[in-house]
Amino acid sequence: MIALEKFAGGVLKEKFNTELQKVLDNIADPNTDFKKTRKISLEIVFKANEDRDLAEVDIKSKATIVEAKATTTKVLIGKDLETGRVEASEFKNQLAGQLSIDVSDSNETDEIEENSSGVIDFRNASSK
Repeated sequence: MIALEKFAGGVLKEKFNTELQKVLDNIADPNTDFKKTRKISLEIVFKANEDRDLAEVDIKSKATIVEAKATTTKVLIGKDLETGRVEASEFKNQLAGQLSIDVSDSNETDEIEENSSGVIDFRNASSK
């Protein structure tokens, strides 16, 4: 008999392991439903010749995995009053009409920051 592990030069084993990895990755994905089943199908088709002393064998493999859950978000839509262009931005727990402003520390201002290494006594600082 034929050893499945060595069949077709080990291709049957390789195809199974490839599909198994897809199933395992899908099970580990937190975006999929853990309750749903996954399946690996190995199809081995034999086509015999007329003399029935030789068969051509086709090997197919397929993993049936679970789709990732849909992700939902909200988008605010409005018109730019300067350009008249309709624009959208993702709604992230702000009030409608409120802008989301990204403030970075790299912007320079005219303020002078003084570094002091101690407690400042404002009573004495105002008299200087």
